[in-house]
Amino acid sequence: MFKKITLVASLSMATFSFSQTVSTVNEGNFYDSIAQDSQGIIYCSDFPNGSVYKYDTSGNVTVFASGFTNPNGVAVNGQDEIFICDATANTVSKYAASGNLLTTYSTDINNPTGIKNIPGTTDMLIVEYNNNTLKQLASDGTVTTLFSGAPLNGPSGIAFVNGETFISNYNNRMIMKFEGGAMTMLTQLPATAPNANFLGFITASNSQLYATQLGEHKVYQIDPISGNGTVYGGSSLGNDDGDISTATFNFPNGILADATNDRIYVSDAGTSNLRIIDNAFLSTTDFDQSENNFEVFINKEKDTLNINANLFSDEKVSIKIFEVSGKEILSKDFNVENLVFSKAIDTNKISPGIYFILLSQNGSIMSKKVIL
Repeated sequence: MFKKITLVASLSMATFSFSQTVSTVNEGNFYDSIAQDSQGIIYCSDFPNGSVYKYDTSGNVTVFASGFTNPNGVAVNGQDEIFICDATANTVSKYAASGNLLTTYSTDINNPTGIKNIPGTTDMLIVEYNNNTLKQLASDGTVTTLFSGAPLNGPSGIAFVNGETFISNYNNRMIMKFEGGAMTMLTQLPATAPNANFLGFITASNSQLYATQLGEHKVYQIDPISGNGTVYGGSSLGNDDGDISTATFNFPNGILADATNDRIYVSDAGTSNLRIIDNAFLSTTDFDQSENNFEVFINKEKDTLNINANLFSDEKVSIKIFEVSGKEILSKDFNVENLVFSKAIDTNKISPGIYFILLSQNGSIMSKKVIL
């Protein structure tokens, strides 16, 4: 599924160790969602051509399953059973690792685009793109609706960090936290590309989230607590391997973190190649530092929201304000002088409530939650 995404990354640009390297698997068609079993075997859906490919630990590429209409989300449970979402056929199929079809679920499933095994259970979590719905699929086939409606907007990605659930929207590039039956916004990827500003999928490792922005040809790293993020890799359209600082991607879409092997797998939708990032994981020092550079103060007497930030560039800053529902109520660009940004925003016409303030500059973002 060629999805839409926009990202917000942290204003503190990452200091890479330059030990991360990118390589390419040219065989097969690795287009969309990626999953991995306990043996380290990779499974990836080929949305346009109806197949799911397998990349084993010896580097062999084969077709794992075929005959789908538009396979999208792929996941593996604790028994190494592979689940495949056929988005436009409105089904989820379960396969044994041998490739034998075990069962197909179709009741109460409509346009499934993302799927993940719920940690510590045999149940699966599913998002439905058209219905903006989050559902739970039990091992006996029972389907339960957990959440529906805004701020879901074309959801596709699912990730778990320290027992917490995160969902991402393909359409508007938002990443949300699902907790206690509520869906609240964490952050939003920027939309700096001329087109295809979509968020493909998300993954998690070492207490960090990673997301793909197709049109920007970038991978982002996001802190799941603050919402701050930064560009992890990628820049302009390309297929260059090598050091992460210079490697390029071609509409990166699916993404999977493999902490055991210190890798991140990315499917490039533009070429249907599988990209492998070795020595993948960075520290979170940059997020901690950037948090101290971004402050928001409320002046109730003057009905203003005061935003201050120490930056690394005099390029323009974009400020966005969102309601908890994900509705954008303000979006403005401001100039920066001498690496300092300070602005008072009138809140007189903003109703009391909880809001998210996103500050983005040059492909990086920082986020704050405030109560007005």
